[in-house]
Amino acid sequence: MFRNFCKAICLILLSAAVISSSYGGEKLRYQMTKGSTYKYVITADTKGTTQAMGQEMASKSLSYLAISLSIENTGADAITLIAKVDSNVTNIESMMMKDSAMVMKEINGKRVRLTLSPFGKIIKSVALDSIVPSRMMQMSGMGNPTDFLRQLFVKLPEQAVGTGDTWKYVTTDTISSMGMSLITKPDVQFKVVGTAKVGSYDCLKISFEGTSSIYGTGSRQGMEMVVDGTTKSKGVTFFAPKEGVLVSVDNETSSDMNISGTGEQMFTATQSTKSTQNMKLAK
Repeated sequence: MFRNFCKAICLILLSAAVISSSYGGEKLRYQMTKGSTYKYVITADTKGTTQAMGQEMASKSLSYLAISLSIENTGADAITLIAKVDSNVTNIESMMMKDSAMVMKEINGKRVRLTLSPFGKIIKSVALDSIVPSRMMQMSGMGNPTDFLRQLFVKLPEQAVGTGDTWKYVTTDTISSMGMSLITKPDVQFKVVGTAKVGSYDCLKISFEGTSSIYGTGSRQGMEMVVDGTTKSKGVTFFAPKEGVLVSVDNETSSDMNISGTGEQMFTATQSTKSTQNMKLAK
């Protein structure tokens, strides 16, 4: 059972992870157009090792998500949008699964209403459709779309920035997934390193690097569990300041987690994970 939970933690780390020259300095703001729909493709290549009960278990996965963001309303203080997963597939290879391709049909088309600040902070998230997870979904560790869709947006600074300027993201966040409440405390620094043309967009190139501590508790199938660990991340994002649109994010993460369970199925496990992820604007 803890193997499935480890997969869930890995997916949360990726989503969390998705969670971070400028024309002389300017204020960066999300300002997407009301009535428009922005489509993104997210890919991830993940390799992990779990040690528990004297065994070492290796796994690797390739995942693909197509998502869409439909803008309902825009304003000076907030943007309201409907986010949903359009399609997904994950190829998993582990002791339990050999080159298995899985599609989580339960999450496709399920809508989440997000209220987004101009700086990329999620003010409110509400699931509009219910999900009844299948056995396959539970085995894969796939969480609710509400949890990972709210992690998509790179956090922007309140002050104007130009080439060479930096800012930090240190806001604590809490998400719920698979019966667990997980607290993430990031310490990530962003830096404007230049400009680039990406497709039709004139973008700022922004690098980021830092660490996040993760602590969580909860219950699954009657077992009380505790998670404690650290994630390191670095990468680059491209943001179009004129349109106020996130164009792409490339990210590398590595994490080390300690997982323990109490009760009749008491255990301790450690998990190390390395992953590369890409999110890009497709339309």
